[in-house]
Amino acid sequence: MSEQQDQIHDEYELKPLNVCYDIEDMRRRYLRLYTALIYDSMEAYGMPGRSMESGIYPLTVDMKVAGPAFTVRRKSTPESDPYTHNIRLGLMKSMCQGCILLSDVQGNKNCGQFGEITATAMRAHGCCGAVIDGSTRDSNYLINMGFPTFCRFRNPVEGLGRSMITEYMIPIFVNGIDGQIRVDPGDFVFGDNDGVVIVPQKDTVRVLEQAETWFENEKKSREAMAAGMDPFEVYNRFGRF
Repeated sequence: MSEQQDQIHDEYELKPLNVCYDIEDMRRRYLRLYTALIYDSMEAYGMPGRSMESGIYPLTVDMKVAGPAFTVRRKSTPESDPYTHNIRLGLMKSMCQGCILLSDVQGNKNCGQFGEITATAMRAHGCCGAVIDGSTRDSNYLINMGFPTFCRFRNPVEGLGRSMITEYMIPIFVNGIDGQIRVDPGDFVFGDNDGVVIVPQKDTVRVLEQAETWFENEKKSREAMAAGMDPFEVYNRFGRF
């Protein structure tokens, strides 16, 4: 890397992601579950509507994401000045092991806002998946490298000169089922083939613990129903139907 590139790289503010939970423990436990159960748990705690809008799905049905949100905001712009173009260099140094890139693209539709080379670099800095409230390109490469990626649609067009990251590790809004959802850095992102839910950081543990209890009760409920137990008795005994 040249001296000039070193100077460009060091201009960007580091914004480390700090959370109030054990990231690896949360990731392991959430990945055993499914989004509908986590949504139900949040709703039971008085947090309805924290599911991203329908249409944001994984590139393959078996992809899942779980981890703290590393938020970025993009803007549609024909400009490609060196500072904006290289913001990704600074933000990658702020990433932590287990984080999930969550990108607010501000409704842009004229390009792919995430691709394989970016995924490769971000994975090397700890990122374990991406949720793009917009589009991706290089989809086959992302699938083949096993990088969990969620998006609305796919687009082969280069983002440079069309859509650029302008800020990172800041509160963002993403489109939700009941309107916009505010997402703060460190909120827990969990997604599977049904979609993506966002758990507020302070509620990450209690939402999970309740969902884990329900998950075990659901297994017992399935076994009882398969054995022919009366559905009312199943519900009264296990509380999940």
